[in-house]
Amino acid sequence: MRILLRRLLVTIVISFLAPTAARADISLDLIKGKRTVKDKVSFTIEVDHETNENPRYKEKPEFIEMYATFASPASGIIALDGRGIQRFDESISVPRQRTEITYGRHTVTLQVSDTAVATGLLVTVRGGVVRELIGSPGPAASESTPAASPVRSSNVEDRIADLERRVRQLESEVDTLKRGRRNQ
Repeated sequence: MRILLRRLLVTIVISFLAPTAARADISLDLIKGKRTVKDKVSFTIEVDHETNENPRYKEKPEFIEMYATFASPASGIIALDGRGIQRFDESISVPRQRTEITYGRHTVTLQVSDTAVATGLLVTVRGGVVRELIGSPGPAASESTPAASPVRSSNVEDRIADLERRVRQLESEVDTLKRGRRNQ
């Protein structure tokens, strides 16, 4: 009797944990806790192929969803690569909306009309793996970087690592484009 009870308990626990473990591979929390947003905040993300390479998602993922929450009602937009995809007016939470996405590097921007406190920004991609590229300049960050900044020897390793990461990203994009060309 105890063995049956244990098996039942294990089955119940696995049935609740398996869906959340599978979802963890495709979701990314860009904002956790409280973050004050005065005008806008941008994040650079990379959408890559899943490791199992499902033929259904060979050319592109199925969709991307973004969900935002605020401490008090806020108004603004959520943009993907400079294109507004969700608008919200005086709301505490922004409902999910499915949008098409491609593999590669993208910029997610949360822009508010008045200063707001964001308590969460969740990005979910179906059919791909999403990760945040921390420390890599997005389009807005590269414009504000001073042109004549001195290079210190401690930053050389960081710069080399950043350049190697960019090379890997470009190689991944080239492979994706070649696969797309072969399939046409």
